[in-house]
Amino acid sequence: MDQQNPKRVYTAEEIARLEAEAVAALQKGETPSKTEAPSPAEAPSVPGFVPYVDDVPEVPQAAPAQIEPAVEPEGDAPDDDGDYVPGPWEERVNRLTDQQWKLAQIIGGALLGAVAIGLLFIGGEELATYRLIIAALAALLVPRYLERVLRRELNVARKAMIVAMLVCLVAAFLIIGIRTGFNFSKAPQ
Repeated sequence: MDQQNPKRVYTAEEIARLEAEAVAALQKGETPSKTEAPSPAEAPSVPGFVPYVDDVPEVPQAAPAQIEPAVEPEGDAPDDDGDYVPGPWEERVNRLTDQQWKLAQIIGGALLGAVAIGLLFIGGEELATYRLIIAALAALLVPRYLERVLRRELNVARKAMIVAMLVCLVAAFLIIGIRTGFNFSKAPQ
């Protein structure tokens, strides 16, 4: 039980009224008195009383009214929440049939996988670390970026990329093996 004010429990309207009266008294330069506030029928204004928020009984709330958003001037809103307008690539992808979209994913995933493996094996050893980083970033980030831009999942493209990477790794192993006679030691012959 609240022991601060055992005599009377105020409603939200009474608290708001008393707070407004106390603010008005302070603005006039008067010192609010620390007296107990009578009911609104007994005294219309008590400048010094500001009740605690705990003094208000909890009343079940009705469903909130629908609030209409404020209309902002055009051009001033940096994060405009208006209707979504798809980009040209998204429109182009949305016009594809399911079979065409699957084929496009397979071709794109295979090309990305081949490029990633090509970055690893083409070129000298002096920039191999940087090419490894670029290949890993391309294989991880390009599909994520395209999913956000196109607003479609690219699961088929990811699977095609993995298969293409495996095929390219086997091909690179065979090409290097044929060149060296399948002797993969670093010692010259």
